Amino acid sequence: MKRTYLIILGVLVFALILLPVLAGCGSTTTTTTGQSSVTTAAPSTETTAPATTETTAPQTTTTAAPAAYDIKTVLAGIQADPTLKAMLPAAMQTAGFKVASDIPYPPWEMFVGDTSQPTGFDYDLSQALAAKIGVKADFIETKFDSIILSLQSGKNDVAMSDMYDNMSRQKVLDFVDYAEDGTSILVLKGNPKNVGGLDTLAGQAVGCEKGTTQAVMLENLNKQFQSAGKPAMTINQYPDQPSALLAVQSGKVVGDLTDHSTAAYIAMTTDNGATFEVVADPAAPSGYDSQPVGAGVLKTNTALRDTLQKALQGLIDDGSYKTIIDHYGLLPVTAAQINQGTASGA
Repeated sequence: MKRTYLIILGVLVFALILLPVLAGCGSTTTTTTGQSSVTTAAPSTETTAPATTETTAPQTTTTAAPAAYDIKTVLAGIQADPTLKAMLPAAMQTAGFKVASDIPYPPWEMFVGDTSQPTGFDYDLSQALAAKIGVKADFIETKFDSIILSLQSGKNDVAMSDMYDNMSRQKVLDFVDYAEDGTSILVLKGNPKNVGGLDTLAGQAVGCEKGTTQAVMLENLNKQFQSAGKPAMTINQYPDQPSALLAVQSGKVVGDLTDHSTAAYIAMTTDNGATFEVVADPAAPSGYDSQPVGAGVLKTNTALRDTLQKALQGLIDDGSYKTIIDHYGLLPVTAAQINQGTASGA
């Protein structure tokens, strides 16, 4: 988003959800594939009179369709590593750690229906990391522009909120990078204002979430417009993503600059795709300025940083990480690394 602040446009892996349903439909015919097999009875060596000849119907066996994604099942399959727990600060070995996240910001973090139960990639990964370490992780709703402050004050321990790992944030935080993301422009369906690339935003009212990389991107873009003699944008910053979306719907802004992953998810899921769309820019098919996204911890908390890095690598090695990130359609990392961001950021 923010956040750091690409996802593949297939942000929703509905196929995983539909497979069990489809498996219950259709005919009883079975086909030999890599996931199923057909067996037939061996031919009989006995002969009988034509009047009493019987034929044995082929017997078939099929392999069950893959189960729908369930984070509880994923967590149950993760084996805790006692050596990781021992690496944590003593207090966290008992109490676990607290994760600050700006909810909702789908598909990274959101609520289940009208409940207060978090879900989304960041939530699921935080629980998987905790399971690998052998402790609990509390997921705390925190406004994005207050997340780093909450770590500095000791209220929370880890930032997991689609936060870009960049040079500016690395002055305060170390990041264990776990995905990548870029920035896109979300507009009303049909793009009534004919928003194209970033150059078309000159002189327009544009929205973004406060404290995000997109806010800095727009400020820098305004400087470029002024240098080129173009009219500046009116930049409206909102406290959260829902407020920015309302501004787009009401016409207060022509578009909302947000993470490509989130823009794609919102466009595909809001009113079944009838409300928003992502501006298609051939120059940036997966978003502008793609950057690594990571779990941020204070630079002084090296024990927690190193534990999270080893835990993430463990999840990559055992396949749990792939299961989670594939479900949300995000762009994965191949290894757990620290501070890979090189953009100046904010």
